[in-house]
Amino acid sequence: MPRSFLGLLLLAACSSPAKEEERQAPAREAPPPLQPQPVTGDIYRTSRETGFDDMLEDLAKAQVVYLGESHTNPEHHEIQLRILEALFEKKNLHGIGMEMFQRRFQPVLDDWVEGRIGEQELLERCEWKKRWGHDFALYRPILKFARDKRIPVIALNVEQETRKLVSKGGLDAVPEDVRRTLPALYTDDAQHRAYLKSVYGEGHPTPKGDKPKTPMTEKQKAAAFERFYLVMCLWDDVMADSVVRWFRTAPQRGQIVVLAGHGHLANRYGIPGRAFRRNGKPYSIVIPIGVDKDPPPAADFARRYADFVWLTGPTPKRDAPALSGSAE
Repeated sequence: MPRSFLGLLLLAACSSPAKEEERQAPAREAPPPLQPQPVTGDIYRTSRETGFDDMLEDLAKAQVVYLGESHTNPEHHEIQLRILEALFEKKNLHGIGMEMFQRRFQPVLDDWVEGRIGEQELLERCEWKKRWGHDFALYRPILKFARDKRIPVIALNVEQETRKLVSKGGLDAVPEDVRRTLPALYTDDAQHRAYLKSVYGEGHPTPKGDKPKTPMTEKQKAAAFERFYLVMCLWDDVMADSVVRWFRTAPQRGQIVVLAGHGHLANRYGIPGRAFRRNGKPYSIVIPIGVDKDPPPAADFARRYADFVWLTGPTPKRDAPALSGSAE
């Protein structure tokens, strides 16, 4: 459970998980009338006060629950674990999908959950430092929980090598045998494109190949953004496809919880909307947001941003070294 927060706000964007009509990508709605500036420590659900248990009731109805994070914020990972534990107690949590692992490493995760390998072998075989790089201590409690409860962990992400090829030369640069393993990419969402253009260069920096020593022309800048946009669609569509595949292999499965960075969940443009477009499974999104001082007005959060927004302490600029030890 989180030890301390600057503020805590749960903002429910809807009273139930995503509905079928979202397949048509409706225009963003204005937020409903809300109370003035939240007081630190208050929990809100749209215009009325609520709490963790009420949020959990909504999450339990969804077949997919998306939990966002700023990767280096310890409080965000504590929130994720708290929600995972609570959903597990409701007997419907059947899988945990993680952006942090690329799909080729699924057998490694299976060995971890079944207790056949220890932490050091997990880190070495999934090439953690090379392919993710953030402090494993931030994720250790979640992975230990999955192993202790024998909850499958699903590797969601596209391979690093494929992303690099696409960032340099588009899909044509990807070998045919690899292209056959990729899902269709949805590049037709004008709102998503506009959103990524507004944050271009933030969070997921442009590839090194897009930063020449001499200034780029407008044409070069436009081409660089198109490569960036294609990579982000690849990233999100592969992770969405991984969620859909998980249901397809065992349709009777219950609920999967997906852990991913905010940028892959916000406004439903990324994994949530793309998975829903493929299989129509109802979902809910929880995004913790680190704030430096006072909580922002609740009205700042548009209805489409997430189903719940949880305000926490600020996100460290680097991985926090507060956690230590191992899972063994």
